[in-house]
Amino acid sequence: MTNLIVQTTQGAVRGMERGGVSVWRGIPYAAPPVGPLRLRPPRPPEPWTGERDATRFAPVAPQSRDARAAMMSGIGERVPMSEDCLALNVFSPAADGQRRPVMVWLHGGAFMMGSGSTPLYDATSFAARHDLVVVTINYRIGLLGFLYLGELAGGDFAEGNAALLDQIAALAWVRDNIAGFGGDPDAVTVMGQSAGAIAIATLLAMPAARGLFHRAVIQSGASGLSVPSRSDATAFAGSALAELAIDPGHLDQLADVPVDRLIAVQDRLIQRWGLGAFTPVVDGVTLLARPIDVVRAGDGARVPLLIGTNRDEWTLFDVFVGHGTTELVRTQLRARLGDATDGIHAAYQQARADGSAERAWVDLVGDVAFRVPVLRLAEAQAAAGAPVWMYRFDWTTPAFDGRLGATHALELPFVWNTMDKPFAQLLVGGDPRAVPLATAMHDTWAAFLRTGEPTGAGLPDWPAYRAPARSTMILDGVSRVEDDPDRARREAWPAWPA
Repeated sequence: MTNLIVQTTQGAVRGMERGGVSVWRGIPYAAPPVGPLRLRPPRPPEPWTGERDATRFAPVAPQSRDARAAMMSGIGERVPMSEDCLALNVFSPAADGQRRPVMVWLHGGAFMMGSGSTPLYDATSFAARHDLVVVTINYRIGLLGFLYLGELAGGDFAEGNAALLDQIAALAWVRDNIAGFGGDPDAVTVMGQSAGAIAIATLLAMPAARGLFHRAVIQSGASGLSVPSRSDATAFAGSALAELAIDPGHLDQLADVPVDRLIAVQDRLIQRWGLGAFTPVVDGVTLLARPIDVVRAGDGARVPLLIGTNRDEWTLFDVFVGHGTTELVRTQLRARLGDATDGIHAAYQQARADGSAERAWVDLVGDVAFRVPVLRLAEAQAAAGAPVWMYRFDWTTPAFDGRLGATHALELPFVWNTMDKPFAQLLVGGDPRAVPLATAMHDTWAAFLRTGEPTGAGLPDWPAYRAPARSTMILDGVSRVEDDPDRARREAWPAWPA
C-alpha cells in the first residue's frame, strides 16, 4: 500500500493518491504572514500534533479579481484567497525512501498574480512518466510581497523582497523534508517562468539561497529594464502609502489595512507604473547588488542553466491587456535611452519581413522585457564557468486568428505536458500538431531535471550556449539549432539594459 503519511519537521501530513501519483497539498512552509508579520520576512510555521490533512490546496495569495488577470493567471472567481497562503504541494511517485531528483516550481504572473495550484502546473506527468518529485509553491505577491519599507522604518523592514524570502523558506523546507517524500535534497532544480524566472535569476545572486538548489530552468525572465535601488523602491512605497492615506511615521497601521483595500490600491499602482510595478529590489541586506553584476563577477550560484524565451513574447500583453502596455514601455525606454531608441527600433523594423513599424515596437518591447536580459544572464553565467543551454520557442499558435504567434507563456503546457488544461486549450487552440513538440519538450526538460543536461529526449543534439557561437535550440514543428538567431536585433542594443 502506498505510504501517504509523511513526518515533516512540523508534524505528520496525510496526502492522497491521484493518477497513480502520491500528492500532498497545502503543507505550510512558513507561518501565516498576517497582523504584525505582514510585510515581514517569513517565520517558521507552528508545529502540530496528529496527522494534518494535506488533500486540499491552500488559498492563493491575495490578488486582483480582474477578468483579464484571472484569464492570464488561471485563477477563477471561486478560488479562495488569503494572506495565509504560504504553503506548498508535493507530487511524488511514492514516499518510499528512494532519492529522486526534485523540481521546485516558482509560478509567474508579473509578481502580482498566479499560484502554485493552478491546474496548468499539475505535475502528474513529471512524477509518473519520469520518476521525479515536484514541489509547487505559493509566495506573497504584489504589495504584500514587494513593498519596501527599509528606508522608512528599518528593523525587520530592512529585509526587503519578502516574496523571494518566501521562496528561500520553501527551498529550505525542501532541503529539510523532501527525503521523506521520496526526493533527493542534493539534486534540486528550481524552475520558473516569467516572474518566477526573474525570481530565480535573482536567487542566483542572493547569499541566503546559496546551496539550496543545484540547477535551474529559467523560462522568459531575468532582471529587466533595471533593478530598483533602495531609493527607487522607497519612492514607490511613498506612492503606495499616499494611496492608503498612511503617514510614513505610522507604518504600524499597515497591519490593519483590509486586504481588499490593499489589492484595490495595488491595481491603481499597476495602472500608473505598468506591469513591472512589483519587482525585486537591491535592499543591501537580502540582495547586495544587481543580480547580473553578481553573476558577471563570478559570485553567483554557478549552477547549470536551461534558459530561453519565446519568439513573440509581448503579443500576449499587447492583445489581452491592451496596446497601452506597449506604449508605456516605449515611454520608459525612451526616458532611459533617448534618441538611441529610434536606432534600435529601426533595426527591429528592418529585421521584420513585413517591415511593419508598429509590429517592430511589439518585438522590441518583448525583447527589452524578456530576451535581452535572458541573453545577458546566459552569457554571464557561461563566462563564469557554468554550463548553459539556450532555447527559443517558435511554435505559432493558430488561436486568436494567429495574432499571438509564439507568445509569452505558450510554452508552459508543452513543458508540463498539460495540453488538456483550460489555459492550454485557450492558447494552443487544441491544435494536434502541438503534441509531438510537447512530448519532446516535456521529456527534454525532465532529462535536464534528472541529469543537468537537456539531451537524449527527442530533440536534436543541443550544444551548450557560449559566445561567439551562441548556439540556440529553436523549438518548433521541426526543431533545429541555430547560431546567434536574430543577431541584428541583439547587436542593436547598447550596454544597457543588463
